[in-house]
Amino acid sequence: MQEEKGQNKLKKMPDHNRLALIWALLLLFFVGGIWLALGFNLTPFAIIAVLVGLALAYRYIYFFFYTAIFLLPFLGATISIPTGSLRLGERAFGGSIDLFLGELVLLFVLGAWALKFFFLWYKRRDAGWKPQFPLIKPYFGLLLAHAVSILSSYQPDPILVLKFLLRPVAFCYMGFVALPANLIRSKRRLKAALGIMAAVGTIAAANGLISLATISTPGSSVRRAQPIAVFGTNPIGDNHNVLAELLLATGPLTLALAALARKKSTRRVLYALAAIQTLVGLLTFARTAWIVAFVQMTFLLATVWRSTVKKHLAALIALILLLSPLALLQIQFSFSPTAQSSNSTRWMLTDIAYQAFLEHPIIGSGAGTFLWRVGSARIFYQEFGDPLDAHGFIQKLMVETGSLGLLAYVILLIAGVLFVRRYLDGLDGNSRLAGYALAASGGGVISYQFLNTAYWSAHMWLPIGLVLAGLIVLKTENTN
Repeated sequence: MQEEKGQNKLKKMPDHNRLALIWALLLLFFVGGIWLALGFNLTPFAIIAVLVGLALAYRYIYFFFYTAIFLLPFLGATISIPTGSLRLGERAFGGSIDLFLGELVLLFVLGAWALKFFFLWYKRRDAGWKPQFPLIKPYFGLLLAHAVSILSSYQPDPILVLKFLLRPVAFCYMGFVALPANLIRSKRRLKAALGIMAAVGTIAAANGLISLATISTPGSSVRRAQPIAVFGTNPIGDNHNVLAELLLATGPLTLALAALARKKSTRRVLYALAAIQTLVGLLTFARTAWIVAFVQMTFLLATVWRSTVKKHLAALIALILLLSPLALLQIQFSFSPTAQSSNSTRWMLTDIAYQAFLEHPIIGSGAGTFLWRVGSARIFYQEFGDPLDAHGFIQKLMVETGSLGLLAYVILLIAGVLFVRRYLDGLDGNSRLAGYALAASGGGVISYQFLNTAYWSAHMWLPIGLVLAGLIVLKTENTN
């Protein structure tokens, strides 16, 4: 009888309530699956620590969320956690895992969001917690392409494929896209998140400027900005590309914050900080950084700054002339032994990717298998040493997910462009500049990962999440 009553009650439940319940359960299942995929040892102490962390994150969710935003761009800030005797963790991680500190904080925020989603939206119908999942359908296609790759004739390890499917693929959407879209619902929250990214960018730029005065570049007479250690650790990362991609993401985000600032004095300071971040990004002399900066500036000059260009054409020409010596230094560095060695590495990685794609052109070799492919190429080990990941998102996808993954990514990009165009349409005043600056940041991080290795990290997906959330907020506030 009780079972029949329960079924009748579920049938009487409104569709939106039923959908909210399903999403809440899926979120809790997802967070639990991520913890297991990460290989955490489920000892009583760990369980208590997780429960306490969830309770605190539930009570102070925005504090934890902003803390996560601050920590996530620092890819060098990692912690090592033993998996104990858990056989899944031993198989997937070899007994311990390295986790970004920001992601650990974000896991608690995800759990707290799932609980608030259930109690405040499903139970109370609080409109402030109504879920929104931008680009979920095209992203699900990308997720599905990774899942199907488990059937590859290359015979990848199913456990490792499923682990890669959860983290990073599913985690990048839930943590970096869906979470900002659901927690950033007002211009005040948006400005707070952008302020944190501006602070991160300023810290990174200062770090790069200090390196110019203290560190020389081997194999070249040109000094370049690069991350340097702080108190024995290097929180930004271990190479100049990591610094450059971070600064070219935070620069436009700082510009967006400047556009939303009320005081002119604050606006001028933020404009200066955005310019400094972009300049230090160029001073890394990373070739990809120069390409991305050119794309971003061209986009802004051709759209939101078009009228300004006509008015201040002479000043713009003078600025280009001032930067021309840097361009000459970039050309000089491009012919240095360091740059030539990098070219050779990239070409060989691309050739390996192409050959692997020809072997498994439809569904690929399996999610997370690119390093195996490179490791099995003896010539790469003889020439360059330990295997490296794909220097480009396209090469990564074509090897691991084949044509299916490439098609899914193209569809996701097209859907993203249409989303941005729809939400930019109708923005005016300062919101218009902020919206286009956000779009420049999102386009920049996507462009950078066509030639780099941070495609499944916060450096790419966190700015994308902030862009989507920010455009929704700006459009909503502009129409109200």
